[in-house]
Amino acid sequence: MNGIDKLFRARVTEWLSKEKHTEAELADGAMMVLQCNRNHALYNTIMRRPARYEEKIAYELRKHLRYLKDEMTLDDVKSMEQRILPVIGKAITETEKTADEVAAAMGEAPKDSILPSPAYDAEDGKQTDAIVARGKRTDHDTLPETIRAIWDKNAERYKKIKQAHETCKTLTAACDRYEYTKAIAELWADYKKDFDTYDHYVLVPVNDEAGTQTPAAEEVQLSAEDVKAINAARPYISKNLPKLITLVAATKQEGFTEAQAQELESWRDRIQQRVDVLIRTKQVIKDELRQQLTEADIKLEISDSDGQGQEHSDDSPATE
Repeated sequence: MNGIDKLFRARVTEWLSKEKHTEAELADGAMMVLQCNRNHALYNTIMRRPARYEEKIAYELRKHLRYLKDEMTLDDVKSMEQRILPVIGKAITETEKTADEVAAAMGEAPKDSILPSPAYDAEDGKQTDAIVARGKRTDHDTLPETIRAIWDKNAERYKKIKQAHETCKTLTAACDRYEYTKAIAELWADYKKDFDTYDHYVLVPVNDEAGTQTPAAEEVQLSAEDVKAINAARPYISKNLPKLITLVAATKQEGFTEAQAQELESWRDRIQQRVDVLIRTKQVIKDELRQQLTEADIKLEISDSDGQGQEHSDDSPATE
């Protein structure tokens, strides 16, 4: 913020520090309100009887002082809104849609079982602006407590983000929405950072014979490509397995069409590819998911070529 903006902020602060104002000060306050919101109709109304609108002037200036104290202009506030609110709106829509699909396929969607998450770039594995509605990692229950706790912490953040977003929809002026938009931006930044930690945590494989964690010397070394493939596979399976299960159930009903059969095989092939990635990299797949995969006729073993590290070309998160 330049020197003129800081001077303006100081003038607003000084004006608000006084309990009573002269006629000249009221006119100055009305002009500062106009400089903030560019509302000429409000300015003209105030200037007809300034003394009557002293509290209105103070109310308006207090609202604008919130972002002025954060070294921002009203244009900055609007820019922040344009950057963050559409992303959050889409995240909420996609998450509710996916939760409904899961509920339809499985009979229910457990509380906080689906959350929005940034998708990862297929090339460098970094978070993107794209949002994927997803469930927990397939190995969530075997993760350390501190890593599992990230999911619950982000579920609470998501609730606060949704509440603030709903409030923003009821307010017409950017200055009124500022404190809520700011809260959303801060919560979303922490949300993404923690999910990055959650998604990139590499679990030491379990020694099946001993039933314990393998010693460090025996850990499976995952390449950067492995980590990217795992991070892409988990949300893909969480989002799209319910679709496959629904199609499998439809095969037992009358009227199952050839088109549905082709769609079923397409989904089965794509999900099989992601499961192959998890198995090849020795990721833990909990019993509940194993049962669902088995019912969907997904093989829980892979061929020798896959076992030697052959990659599938389609390893990006689902966008269907």
